[in-house]
Amino acid sequence: MVSGKELRERAEKEAAKKAEKEARKAAAAAKRAARAEAKEGKDGDKQETDTPAAGEDGDGGTADTTPAAQATDEGAKPAQAPKKGAKAEEEPVVEWDGWYQEDTLALLKAIKEFPKGCVPSEKERWAKIAGEVEGKSVIECFQKVKRIMEAKAAGRVDPPGPSKHAAEAAAAAEEEAAEQEGGEEEEADKAEKKVKKTKPKSKFMLKKMEQEKAAAERKKAKEEAEAAKNAGMNIRKTAEDLGFFIRTGPDAAIRATANMDICIRQVQLYGGRDELISNGVLQLTNGVKYGLVGRNGVGKTTLLRAIAEGTIKMPEYLHIIHVEQEAEPDSRSSLQTVLQSDHERMWLLEKEQMLLDLELDEHEGVTLQEIYERLDEMDSDTATSRAAGILSGLGFDPAMQAKATKEFSGGWRMRIALACALFMEPDLLLLDEPTNHLDVHALTWLEEFLTRWDKTVVIVSHDRGFLNAATTTTIFLHRKRLEYYGGSYDTFLKVRAEHRANEESTARTQNMRESHLKQFIARFGQGHKKMVRQAQCRMKMLAKLQEEAVEVDYDDPTLRLQFASATPLPPPCISVMNAAFGYAGYETLYEGLDFGLDMDSRVAIVGPNGAGKSTFLKLLEGEILPTEGWVNRHTKLRLARFSQHHLESMDLEQSGLQHMRKLEKDMQEQEARKYLGRFGLSGDLGLKPIKLLSGGQKSRLAFAELAWRQPHVMLLDEPTNHLDLETIESLAMSLNQFEGGVVLVSHDERLISLVCDEIWCVKKGDMEAGIPGRVAVFNGTFEQYKEKLRKEFDSKNLLAVQKKKQSEKAKNEKVTQSQGSKTKAAASTESGTSDAAGPGPGSGAAPARTAPPKIGVVQTSNAPAAPKPAPRSAWDDEDVDEASSTMKPGPAPSRTVPSNMQPLRRDAWGDDDDSYRAPPSRPGPPSNMVPLGRKDDRNSDPWDDEPKVHPSRRNMERW
Repeated sequence: MVSGKELRERAEKEAAKKAEKEARKAAAAAKRAARAEAKEGKDGDKQETDTPAAGEDGDGGTADTTPAAQATDEGAKPAQAPKKGAKAEEEPVVEWDGWYQEDTLALLKAIKEFPKGCVPSEKERWAKIAGEVEGKSVIECFQKVKRIMEAKAAGRVDPPGPSKHAAEAAAAAEEEAAEQEGGEEEEADKAEKKVKKTKPKSKFMLKKMEQEKAAAERKKAKEEAEAAKNAGMNIRKTAEDLGFFIRTGPDAAIRATANMDICIRQVQLYGGRDELISNGVLQLTNGVKYGLVGRNGVGKTTLLRAIAEGTIKMPEYLHIIHVEQEAEPDSRSSLQTVLQSDHERMWLLEKEQMLLDLELDEHEGVTLQEIYERLDEMDSDTATSRAAGILSGLGFDPAMQAKATKEFSGGWRMRIALACALFMEPDLLLLDEPTNHLDVHALTWLEEFLTRWDKTVVIVSHDRGFLNAATTTTIFLHRKRLEYYGGSYDTFLKVRAEHRANEESTARTQNMRESHLKQFIARFGQGHKKMVRQAQCRMKMLAKLQEEAVEVDYDDPTLRLQFASATPLPPPCISVMNAAFGYAGYETLYEGLDFGLDMDSRVAIVGPNGAGKSTFLKLLEGEILPTEGWVNRHTKLRLARFSQHHLESMDLEQSGLQHMRKLEKDMQEQEARKYLGRFGLSGDLGLKPIKLLSGGQKSRLAFAELAWRQPHVMLLDEPTNHLDLETIESLAMSLNQFEGGVVLVSHDERLISLVCDEIWCVKKGDMEAGIPGRVAVFNGTFEQYKEKLRKEFDSKNLLAVQKKKQSEKAKNEKVTQSQGSKTKAAASTESGTSDAAGPGPGSGAAPARTAPPKIGVVQTSNAPAAPKPAPRSAWDDEDVDEASSTMKPGPAPSRTVPSNMQPLRRDAWGDDDDSYRAPPSRPGPPSNMVPLGRKDDRNSDPWDDEPKVHPSRRNMERW
């Protein structure tokens, strides 16, 4: 990399050269002017000899000497210019590449004046050559000579021009080519002579010739690279030139010492004409996982996009990735797509291969040693294993990892984009609804991965369980402000409820005070002078109270969904007996299905994507038929299915009102509008075309259609997609009030925990081995099912990379602590040695006793073991073992626990803990009693300064 000092030196040299050129140019111009004047003088003398005498014209007549005639002659004189003067004023010839022929001749002359070897380095030689050419840099001169050499090799003269100039250009190019390629020509001639002697050319000779040719090409490329380097073309590229963010090397040195925390004040954010954030504060601490929550439409996605696109100015040394779009469909495999997403690593590997092939040590300011260090810093050797582990955690088996990206659906390509972001390990990762395309397996793995990650993450999600597991701080976007709450989403709800209760209590007190002041002012505002003065004082108090009024943070009105129930049906509503299913041309998807459903069933179906969960719902509905066995349904059974692709059954050009009226021809418009209003589609939303509605509004329209059918059993396939947290809570309450059966396919932990009491697990079979899948009942809760998945991830080492990083971090902390403890121990040893040093043996003074250490238990070889400490009471200030002291304490008043007092609990939120109970009261020792050491220990050393004290005294020392 070029330093600032070198740049300044180059600038000074160029300025000096420019001044020298100007001086030479001025001297040449003066010489040319002197020559032109001399030539004009000679021409004038010749014209004077040829002109007739005064008063005579050329024919011997008398010339007109009147003033008008003289003026006419003088006026016509400037119109005639001598031919030589016109030749001197001709413009210089411009060649095809923009060079003047004079500059080309000056360049060729300079090459002859400064041949190779005249100066120590080629850089100085080319600098002198460029100094002889006016207005041209070193790079331009080098490129011009290269073009001349190429033209000579092609058999043409370049640049075109007069034969003299062409001959000189060809001669100079030939000399330059001979200087640079003389050795190569000699070797080529020798090789040609050698080949001519041998008549047949064997395969070995041909291979050898190819190798020699390749070696010559590499040598030529190496020389060109060295020439470019010496000519000043070895300039280090920036991140803008390369097209990717630089995370390692000297260009990213600031990242090692920079503060990675983010604090940006006065954030203004607009969505079109609407103001979304006003004077907000964006504060992100490094390594913290943030959950960004708020109602739909407040600007969560717009905020993430503004951070990623730079609308909100962020520090330039931060690497930010926003997962928003799916991976591009192409012929690359999913594993190659993830590996090639790290553009810096790929560029370093290509640069390394180029330097090794050309046998160079440096190119474009990057050395081979630097490349090795940067690859080691980004852990390039384990890149393939890390990428494969991330893809496996997100549900890609080895066959899918080798599959082309264009063969995946949009949901799977979204997973590939998420895998690329996790593989890059950015400083700030922005995730917008990452759970929409994930199943329970991938979602559980992502929770564990983010929990063990040491980077900053901002997550926008509607999954309450995912936010509780993956985030440690909550950002609440409400009323155009960003409010921060420590803890998970559940903690945020508790703290916000407490704040709201305090605000409501303060607001009630203020309202009571305000009404009292208003009554006093209205009563005594007019009357006695003394009372009027008091009323005026009360008015000032009222104004101050109104200025300090507390604003209660009320929630926005939530949506209330209602599902009407049908008439009861006797069980079973659906009976499945020894059924199996498989698509035509494929193996059996699952077999051996035996179960029944009725109006009291609350079933959650979980499993990996591709196992056949949606197919299972189609089998229950009757859209597809089993290949084996049978499925019986009640004759009066009404089923309603919510599909995650519910838009396929809607006409996007119609409005929601038209869609509802299409379900029943006799439905009046007023009735349809009223019905849509129950699902949050009131006003103009019911008249908009379906294609203009948001994802959540389309889902509400599908729920309205579902409720209109009044089903006995509802089949819901991923109903939480595109819904906010409040709507999901309302959906759970509505399903609990629904008096019918519910079969739910979802990955939302909150919805499953509130609604379902059974979990059916769809296990994927092995198609290659011919093993079909099956549906089994999981005996346990949804949290226990996720814990089982975590153990599977650990057994498969899908989180081994994160574990390795955590162990290395803990090991470094342990080494740091041990070094600190050793330093403290050495310091205490030195201080103890200096304190213990006493007078010499000849001084006659009594030997000084060392200062006793802190009170504790010291066991010698002859001393009995110290007694075990008695269990300490939660209500005792002191704990003294009476057996270890010769003095027994007197009676003390008993201390009992008041009835209104309860022992403190460990849980910060007041959760009950049975391990903490009020202990029975017992008498304690007097306050003036001090425990003494054992006096019955006869074998102890008389100079032992460490008394034998009960271990409970250690706790007293801590207090």
